[in-house]
Formats: sequence, C-alpha cells, structure tokens
Amino acid sequence: MAFAATAQFDDPLSPAIFGAHRYLPHMKTKAGEITALENLSAAARARILPLFHVCEEVKPSFAPSLGKAWLGYPVAIDGSFNFGHTGSGNVFTALVNQLRMSGVSTMPCWSVDDPLPYQYAARSLVDGLGGVIKVTLGQIPTLMALVQSLSLTPATVDLVIDLKHVGAQDVTSYGGYVLHQLSQNAGLLSAFRTVTLAAAAAPKDNGALSLGINRIARSDWQLWSTVRNGVPFRLDYGDYLTGHPDLNEPPGAAMAKATVSARYTLDNHWLIIKGRSTNGQYGLPMRQQYHSHAGLIANDPGFAGVANVWADAQIGQAAAGAQGMGSRAKWSGFAANRHISLVVDRLP
Repeated sequence: MAFAATAQFDDPLSPAIFGAHRYLPHMKTKAGEITALENLSAAARARILPLFHVCEEVKPSFAPSLGKAWLGYPVAIDGSFNFGHTGSGNVFTALVNQLRMSGVSTMPCWSVDDPLPYQYAARSLVDGLGGVIKVTLGQIPTLMALVQSLSLTPATVDLVIDLKHVGAQDVTSYGGYVLHQLSQNAGLLSAFRTVTLAAAAAPKDNGALSLGINRIARSDWQLWSTVRNGVPFRLDYGDYLTGHPDLNEPPGAAMAKATVSARYTLDNHWLIIKGRSTNGQYGLPMRQQYHSHAGLIANDPGFAGVANVWADAQIGQAAAGAQGMGSRAKWSGFAANRHISLVVDRLP
C-alpha cells in the first residue's frame, strides 16, 4: 500500500512544551483511566502523552468522556489488541475519528509486530500531527527502512521502545545491556521527534502477594533512571501505570473471587495492599476493605509528598470514613491519578 509523504507542520508535541522529559503512560480504554486524567493538575497534563490501548470491548461513552476530559491535549491510540480479538479496525478507527471531532489531537499507534492490515489502518489515520510507532530493542536497526516504506519522516514519529515486563530483570545488568543497544543506534534514534523507553514491573495480579501490605520495586522507573543519562539524546519515560502489559481480562468467575486490593505509587516502590475476597468463609464487604486500605495508605510515611494530587485527597477522605469510596472503578482511578502525578513530579 502506498502512502503520500507527510508534510512538515508546526509541531504541537515540541519538547519545548513538555520540558526536559515527557511521560507516556500506557493506559486502557476504561472509565477509571478517564477519571484519573480529568483530575490531573495543569502541570501534570502539560507533560504527558496518554497512550490508550483499546480493550476488547469499549463502552460507547468512552470517546465522549475522554473528549470532554482531555480537550485541548494530545493522545495516542493503539488498537492492535482490539483488532486481534475482533479481526477488524472499525472500533479503533471510530475511536480516533470521534476524539478528533471532539477536539482532541489524536495520533494512531502501531507496532512493527502488529498484523499488516492493522498497521495499514493505523498508517491511513496519520494526519499532520504524525504517529506513534512501537518497536523492540532488536527492531531498532531496521526501523529507518520501515519508516521510509510508510512514506513517513522520523521527525513526524514519536518512537516507543517497549521492553514490556521487566520485573524479573536485574536492573544493573539489564540496564547496561539496554544502554549499549541504544547507544549503538544513537544516530538513528536522534532523528525521531521523540524517543521513549517504556516498560512495566508491577505484577499482573495479586495472587503471589501476601495478605496485607506488600512493597514491590518500581524497577521500570529504576531502569529508565539508569539508562537516560547515558544516551546522547532525550529519552522520555513510559510505563503501564500500576498495571501489566497483558490486556486480557480475567473471566467473570475469577473476578467474583478476586481479592479487594489497592495499589499506591511511592518513589521507588508500589504499596500494594492485598485484601480478601468478598465471598467465602473469610470474605469481607468491599466497602469495609477499601476504607481499611485507605487508612493504611494514609498512614504510610510515603503518603502524599506531591502537590495537587486529587487521588491523595480522595484517599484521605476515605480513610476518614467518607461514603461512596468502595468500588473497584474508583480505586482504579485513584491508583492511576496518583501514579501519573508522582511520575510527572519526579521527572527531571
């Protein structure tokens, strides 16, 4: 498939807007993620490019809600997961177009490994804002040929080097390997509009965790912190918030037995409080557990520490006994809002 060459344009994603480093949170098309974004401070909004991954099912209210919450700011949309389940790019294409019509600058995102029909669909949606391309470390040497075959120029592409889950990696040794690979290809990478190193380290679920308080190292953040100063170009940061790259949803039966748990981001760790199921001999009501979790978080030495975080205020109210704080969707929003706020505050 042939594409017309992309014209030059005034770039609204200029590094001058985002400061020294930019943050690309990898998000899901869920209501809690929108709640997290709409309650961010202006300072946090200005330094992030949310990259939404289209889930297997997307509620009709998602695009209008995101359009209202994120009006005037850019987003990127990756529809490959939904395409893999449906065999169609219709949901992805409709979402991109709906957001654009609502006034949200929206870029399509695709990976070198995605099915070709999806890659073509994503490329066809590239407008003057450009696009986002994901690659692995091993795919970097062949990247320029790919970009040229798509009639794109590197200056119109935000490149994401996605390491996926790195929780089991030794940060020092693996960080050295990543730095070597990036440094070897520094000339090529420097041609792109932005380059982001993305990874995840939080556990997919809480099955292997102990009941109560767990502290899990944010090794994805530690890895980026190790690598960024060693490369001769600006290396932005990306992660999967407090979650995991696997977008598959647990079946309904599993969710019925799932523990009521909470995740809260600290500087170098996640505070993960594993609760009990709401069913069975030792089950406890969800509302009761979330209020208990809020008390544990609010009394942790790492609580707060960032100005103007909506989630911290909500958790503080829940710890004090406020009503209406006992749902998974609400706590998903709290976790995402706190995580994004802290990451942006700590970015150099």
